[in-house]
Amino acid sequence: MEALDEVSPIFKDQMTYSMMDISRPEGLERFKQVRKKLDRKPNVPSILINEEIVFDSIPDSDTLIEAIRQRI
Repeated sequence: MEALDEVSPIFKDQMTYSMMDISRPEGLERFKQVRKKLDRKPNVPSILINEEIVFDSIPDSDTLIEAIRQRI
């Protein structure tokens, strides 16, 4: 979340984000939905943008910023 916390001010009202906490029932349910939709288990941590796994690990800020720009 730190990477997203760091870059989110750049995008202000253009994006929202949340963390899937799989230790909580609602997070586990969301994880199962994502897994079913993607037909594979996402790595932890992963960053999904618009329901697509974009990163299987936490990227540097510049890479994350570019990926978000390409998708908004």
